Amino acid sequence: MPPFRRRRAEGFNLTFLDVMACGLGAAILLFLIVRHHTDAGAPEDERLRSELHALRERESALEESIGEARRRGAALDRTAEAREKERAAMQSALDSLRREAGRLRGRNEALEASVEEAGAARSSDVVDDPSAGEERYLLGLRVEGERIAILLDRSASMTDERLIDIVKRKVLADAGKRKGPKWLRTRRTVRWLLNRLPEGSEVAVVAFNEKAAFLGGGGWRDGRDRAAVSGLFRALDTLVPTGATNLQAGLDTLARLDPPPTDVYLVTDGLPTRSEYKGSLLSGCSPRSRNVSGECRKALLGRTLRESARHAGRGKVNVILLPLEGDPEAAAEYWAWSSRTGGLLMAPAAGWP
Repeated sequence: MPPFRRRRAEGFNLTFLDVMACGLGAAILLFLIVRHHTDAGAPEDERLRSELHALRERESALEESIGEARRRGAALDRTAEAREKERAAMQSALDSLRREAGRLRGRNEALEASVEEAGAARSSDVVDDPSAGEERYLLGLRVEGERIAILLDRSASMTDERLIDIVKRKVLADAGKRKGPKWLRTRRTVRWLLNRLPEGSEVAVVAFNEKAAFLGGGGWRDGRDRAAVSGLFRALDTLVPTGATNLQAGLDTLARLDPPPTDVYLVTDGLPTRSEYKGSLLSGCSPRSRNVSGECRKALLGRTLRESARHAGRGKVNVILLPLEGDPEAAAEYWAWSSRTGGLLMAPAAGWP
């Protein structure tokens, strides 16, 4: 075969092989490209599925929140309705109260008008005395009787409640003794009694410590005589609480009244510490002791009442006791005395009168 022909055959074969190789490469390349796209799509699907699942969960949570909000809204609506009903009830009650207040104001105005027409009520006190208070009665004690005798204890113990304060006040001048809180209260008590004397009564006041004397002079005075009662007030203001307690001296002074008293009002704070009795020593009393024991004071009261029975037995005895520290027997002893005569024992509260 000539050499030229051989070279042409070899060239043809090379070109065919090249075309076949290129086709095979293209097929392989296409296969690789298609496979690559197939493998890359799987993760994207998974991601999309995950997002879809998350969205559905959020949708479910939102639906639950919406349901809860609707339930809370319904509860709030019910609460608002209940409060509206309560407000309406309160408004109705307020309107009723306003109507009642208006009715009461009308009644009050009518009462004020009737009071103005009737005029101010006049006090039955003999002397206008704001310091004596307005109480008409004291726990059942009423000032009554035809001839009323007021027996006033003006001893040193009538200045204060406590023994230590009494001792301190003993060294003061007369003005300081008169300012003792118990003595101020005692004076108000006597004023209270004098201002409530009944119509048609007569009065006498005896003040006693170691000695006794009538206030404003002796004898009976008209209990509703303003000038006479004012004179007793002035005499009361001059008294100085000092000395010991001699109840017998006071009862003996009352004995000089003629006719005798029908009612006696004793203002004191404890049992007597002195007596007019001159006989032998009484039980419990020591001549060497500066202090009078409780037993001695009880014995002194018993002796006083026996010696003065002719005075004490003629009238009803009422005792106003302003208790003294360290004298616990006084209330029982004075109660026994007043009850025997049909009278009363009173130990008023600290703020009276």
